[in-house]
Amino acid sequence: MTSVKRLFVLLCGFEIIPKTVSTYQIGARFIISVPISAYLLDTDSGWVLFDTGLDEANLRDRDKLDALYLSKGWDPQPVIKPHHELERQLNEIGIGFGDISTVILSHLHADHTGHIKHMKQAKFIVAQREWDFVKSGEAPYYFFDSDYDLPGLNWEFVSGDTQLMDGLTIIATPGHSPGHQSLVLELPNTGPVVIAADVGDLMINFTDEILPGGMTDQAEALASIRRINTVVAEKQAMLFLTHDPELIQQIKLAPEYYD
Repeated sequence: MTSVKRLFVLLCGFEIIPKTVSTYQIGARFIISVPISAYLLDTDSGWVLFDTGLDEANLRDRDKLDALYLSKGWDPQPVIKPHHELERQLNEIGIGFGDISTVILSHLHADHTGHIKHMKQAKFIVAQREWDFVKSGEAPYYFFDSDYDLPGLNWEFVSGDTQLMDGLTIIATPGHSPGHQSLVLELPNTGPVVIAADVGDLMINFTDEILPGGMTDQAEALASIRRINTVVAEKQAMLFLTHDPELIQQIKLAPEYYD
């Protein structure tokens, strides 16, 4: 039995990064374009969004672009075209920001938190450890507190693995960030799916156990890669990532879906 009926993959733009951001100390000469992905679940309990993409408004306001990106060294800036905008993609599915009942955040990097501000009616689920980190004052520049430090939001803080409903479980996968978490879900026809988010940007992170370039703890990052590999193998699951530029061209994108 599963409460998850459909899975939509939302392509929310691209980031232009040194390959070493994705593969630790490998590929320093190369610049790659990686997608920014979010995932929408149609469930018996309402619409559930896993991550919210990057706020394109910050890129189109010159002062915010300078303050949040260029002056910090996030250059070149991400690319978000109109057809990448999250609201437009939701509208093409037939819903809007106001229809989202639950938002699960893999972590609080800016390319995952951009549209929290538009869904204040939703419940927001994040790892307690991630929240404690951003509140410690130690979070680096690519955590935008303006995305999530907002009044009136309904936060739910979780620790470890958490089953949200039949067929949908959060699993703890720290390492890329202190409180990073992934999803394991079951679809009626597709079967088991694992959404690893940023445990590894690229499939090679998993096939070759290559650490991500961006991480807060090497041992945890490797353990999380191995955990994802174990879950995928045991469940014979499809594996989805957030930033793999080849995978994103091989899978169905919204408004198509997996069921």
